[in-house]
Amino acid sequence: MFKLQRNMGTMDRVARTLAGSTLLTIGPLTDLVPTDLMSNIILSGMATVALLSAVFSYCFLYEVTGFDTCGKQ
Repeated sequence: MFKLQRNMGTMDRVARTLAGSTLLTIGPLTDLVPTDLMSNIILSGMATVALLSAVFSYCFLYEVTGFDTCGKQ
């Protein structure tokens, strides 16, 4: 079982917050890009994953690969 130990730094969190917000805005909330229901669901899912990982400062793929952008704690 994995622990939710911080493995993301500040810049990584900012980038994921911006990416998640952009994905959420482009897809389901606006008509900037003509999208159908399936692409709205996919964009919303990607945005949710990006925003949740930024909020919790935790990335599952970082845990699996041993990558860490958090630095010294």
